[in-house]
Amino acid sequence: SGFAISYDFGNGFTLAGGAAGGVGDDETDGYFTEEDASTIGLEAAYTADTYGVAVAYTDDEATTYWTVNAMYAPEGFPSMSVGYESDDDDGDAIFVGLTFEEVGPGSVSLGMASTDTSAADFYQYELSYSYPLNDGMTITPGVFISEQLDDEDDTGFVVKTSFSF
Repeated sequence: SGFAISYDFGNGFTLAGGAAGGVGDDETDGYFTEEDASTIGLEAAYTADTYGVAVAYTDDEATTYWTVNAMYAPEGFPSMSVGYESDDDDGDAIFVGLTFEEVGPGSVSLGMASTDTSAADFYQYELSYSYPLNDGMTITPGVFISEQLDDEDDTGFVVKTSFSF
């Protein structure tokens, strides 16, 4: 179970936070034991007409995460997004993305993410096309490729459907 709360100051600034708890499994020495699992998260963000930035903190009892995300959407150019996440457990992660508006009736998005963890380096590439099917529904088919330097690559296809009433 959990709860979340947010507040919009009305001038571009927002604050949000939440907490969740429950019973999880922790594998210790080959045996599963039940333990209380809880997570808290806080985020502060600022969004303007053509840019935005958010800073988030998450603690799930085992690992603490700090995340910074930003976007820039200049008129007449693709919108850009970047993110950086650091944790005290096994490494950092980055992502970058571009969205090209008005490609046919929809938009094209490209993304790349990378992690540098103690287990292995990981890279993921994404491509999707989002188009409005009608006034209340948007369909977004996409493809992704995940590369792990010490394992096999994965390729997947997804279709997301968004409804607006």
